[in-house]
Amino acid sequence: MELRALLVRKAFHIAGAVLLAVPLFVKVPVPLYYSALALVAGVFYSIQVKRPRLLIELRRNIFDSLEDMFESLDRLVPVGRADLKTQYDAALLAIEKAIEAAERDYEKRGGYLGLLMGAVGILIAYDLFGIAHLFPAIVGLAVYDVFSALVGSAIGRHKLPGADATWEGVAGGAAPTFLALALAGYGPGQALLILAAIALAEAYGVEDNLAIPIAASAAAYLASLIL
Repeated sequence: MELRALLVRKAFHIAGAVLLAVPLFVKVPVPLYYSALALVAGVFYSIQVKRPRLLIELRRNIFDSLEDMFESLDRLVPVGRADLKTQYDAALLAIEKAIEAAERDYEKRGGYLGLLMGAVGILIAYDLFGIAHLFPAIVGLAVYDVFSALVGSAIGRHKLPGADATWEGVAGGAAPTFLALALAGYGPGQALLILAAIALAEAYGVEDNLAIPIAASAAAYLASLIL
């Protein structure tokens, strides 16, 4: 995947991880919050799969509305610069093309499975291991997944056995993830155990957005018992 498209993908990915992290920092009804996120993701995915034209038309309407808004503002406060409209149209077109380029082929055919699986994975991790062991799951999605993908895409050359992930990507994701876990108070042994679970889930899980949260929370729970 082209690096610019990957950056767009990971920007959306981080935004999703921030939503998943809300209960760690804000007092909300946790089961209700994660259930609602999973429901919204499920409805969105169902629309993508069963009624894709609705979302295509919605995207088109959003960009048309932005263009209409610019024209209305220009009529209200004319600035006398014809080049602004050209620049604005070019910016909207660039954003639209970046979003389209960031979509993987299977997402164009079958919808944003990762969005749904991330919400389901966090909900399962919370149900099984509780909120006390949920922080590593968020770190796995927001830090390891992002940095491993960016580093692997940029310089990855040596693949793990039986996986598309590379050793360079693993190293690129491991360093900031270990640091984040250490800063959160996890000991070296605990952080290494959690990191190993995240790396394996990302490399060998059928859907990493589902596998990473469950594996990370399970490893954090295990680490709290034995380390």
